[in-house]
Order: sequence, then structure tokens, then C-alpha cells
Amino acid sequence: MKIVALYGGPRPNGNTALLMKEILAEAQKQGAETEVFNLNKLNYKGCQACYSCKHNLTCAIKDEAQPVLAAIAAADRILIASPIYMWDITGQLKMLLDRLFCFLNTDYTSKLQPGKKVLWAITQGQVNLDLFRPVVEKHGKMLEFLGFGENQVFIAGGLANPGEILKQPEVLQAAREKAGWLVQ
Repeated sequence: MKIVALYGGPRPNGNTALLMKEILAEAQKQGAETEVFNLNKLNYKGCQACYSCKHNLTCAIKDEAQPVLAAIAAADRILIASPIYMWDITGQLKMLLDRLFCFLNTDYTSKLQPGKKVLWAITQGQVNLDLFRPVVEKHGKMLEFLGFGENQVFIAGGLANPGEILKQPEVLQAAREKAGWLVQ
């Protein structure tokens, strides 16, 4: 089983990265192969609405998103990790999600193999874990429309400073349990 992780945060060792690493370590213990794409380090553009992907198998933009899109298409599972910034996922991640448009045919059926589970690993400074959940669920509905399978949202809150998630062992344990769901 192959899990592709999309890391949308700008801090390589921030709370979101630590949460993602915890989930991936548990998935690896359960036999999964993992690959991480740090979106902040890649040079790519947003969707250009050229519709070339509707007549070809892939996106026409030749940039550093191409290997990410290919890995997503080949993966069995997807882990999406992002902090909440300005009431949404990061811009880095949103721009890549827009490029997933290439996974739709002209009749808006999916080009993807069915059953790709998606786990959202979200961190936020806000302690109210339900405040931004509808935003993430909206993006999850979009992934379902694109042909991805079931997706679940895991949110860790009250994380204003880097490393604070390490002071929440119950959250890390719950994240490891979500890794089990992803691998199943």
C-alpha cells in the first residue's frame, strides 16, 4: 500500500509537519510505503483553465506539480496535512488542489481508480476544533467529486507555537489511530 502525503505548511518542523510525521510513522509500522511532497518547496502554478487535461491524460503545465499529480494518481491513499491560515487551508495546498481538475474527464467522471481514502491532518491555533471543520469538509467534498474515496478530517487545535503538539500526547495517540484507519 502506498500513501502519498501532501504537506501544505511552510514550516518544515512546525506542528503540522510533526502531526504528519506521526501519522506516517504509524502507517509505516503497519506496512505502508510513504512519500511526502513538501508543497512549499516546489515551484508550480495554479490551474490555467486550459482544459488540455480533458483531452490528454495529464495536466499540460510542465512544472514541479507534475510528479505530485502522478504520485497522487498512482497512490492507494492520500494524507493531506495543512495548518489553517486565514480561515482555510494554506494557499500552497489550495493551488495544488485546483490542479486536481486534471483527474476529471470531459463528462466530469473521474479518471482515478476508485477507493483512494484521504485523511486530512489539520492544525490550528484556535482551540475550538469545530470552527474550521466545515472549510476542510468542503475541500473533502470536492475530492469526492473528483473520484477520491472516503475522507476523514483530523484536527489538532490550540497550537499557536511550533512544537506545541508534542505537549498533547493524547492528540498524537489519536493521530496514530487515524493512521490505522487510513491503512485499512
